Amino acid sequence: MITWEYPPIMVGGLSVHCKGLAEALVKIGHDVDIITVGYELPEYENINGVNIHRVRPIKHGHFLTWTLLMENALEKKLGLLGIDNYDVIHCHDWMTYSVGSNIKHLLNKPYIQSIHSTEMGRCGGIHSEDSKVINDLEWWSTYESHALITVSNSTKEEICSIFNVPWDKVNVIYNGINPEEFDIPMDDQEKNNFKLSIGIQPHEKMILFVGRLVYQKGVEYLIRAVPDIIKNHPNSKVVIAGSGDMRGYLEDLAFQLGCRDKIIFLGFISGQMLKKLYKSSDLTVIPSIYEPFGIVALEAMASGSPVIASAVGGLKEIIHHEYNGVTVYPNNPDSIAWGVNRVLSDERFREWIVNNAKKDVYNKYSWEAVAHNTIDVYSKVIKNIK
Repeated sequence: MITWEYPPIMVGGLSVHCKGLAEALVKIGHDVDIITVGYELPEYENINGVNIHRVRPIKHGHFLTWTLLMENALEKKLGLLGIDNYDVIHCHDWMTYSVGSNIKHLLNKPYIQSIHSTEMGRCGGIHSEDSKVINDLEWWSTYESHALITVSNSTKEEICSIFNVPWDKVNVIYNGINPEEFDIPMDDQEKNNFKLSIGIQPHEKMILFVGRLVYQKGVEYLIRAVPDIIKNHPNSKVVIAGSGDMRGYLEDLAFQLGCRDKIIFLGFISGQMLKKLYKSSDLTVIPSIYEPFGIVALEAMASGSPVIASAVGGLKEIIHHEYNGVTVYPNNPDSIAWGVNRVLSDERFREWIVNNAKKDVYNKYSWEAVAHNTIDVYSKVIKNIK
């Protein structure tokens, strides 16, 4: 597996996905090598049975230029490890596609490409020269790969539409989770103490957002909903766990709306603290404008935090309105405020969706199921190219 990020490096959901899939593949009896980037990390580690090989590409301030340097280093590492040791090369997102493509043409190796999102979707269109290059590289990955994997039916439709990909070339395999990792034990006193540690009083309601502070995550619309939320629930605070280029803008927006004192920006959070955030929250809001899947939804569902999510992309395939969560209109602060009020105003309804969400996440979204489905794709490609 070739990926530009792998824990402990975590930029987005790709890192979590690759770790979950790799460890599950090992658990069901396969050998997995990860080739990834890590400037200050060991060149080689074995973690939970996964062989992790890291490269240190030449640094460059321009992301596209750095990506080319990175791909060269990844491909060199693959050659040094011995390409004949591998049955399948599985690349994740456009930053690594050329490694799989080159090995396919040079040595006729099966090349699988995972597309977790598209440039068109992430940016709401193609608006710069760099964006056009990324979009074109994504197209090349759909053309060159033997098979494609994506994380939701909506993303499959997007890929087939944008890149004119044959329908049967794209395999939908949902993301997974180890739900027990987020379903941690915390009594009321522990929750109250944790809330106090981040500036929330025990009697205050905690509304949580987890994710990058970028356009596609729709955080702006949650902040715009805050004045309406506090009209109905004045003892509420919004906790934003994430970093990104929009943080300054979002803080300024909160000041302009007169609700900055009701919003806590924590920055990037991971590990045990993230799990405590979910467990201590009264609900989790996912206001995305574009979301191929939405692994945050699964984490919140596993923890017992009720989910309010935009009815977009993979989220509308995970969240069934008023059964295991609440769906709201994207780009719509009024709808978000309505959803928050719906959950906070009705304790029996809250318990209903939380119980249903836990059942779903334990039964439908295990990494072992993801691994078995991925092996089916590998086997199909291996058989077809022999």
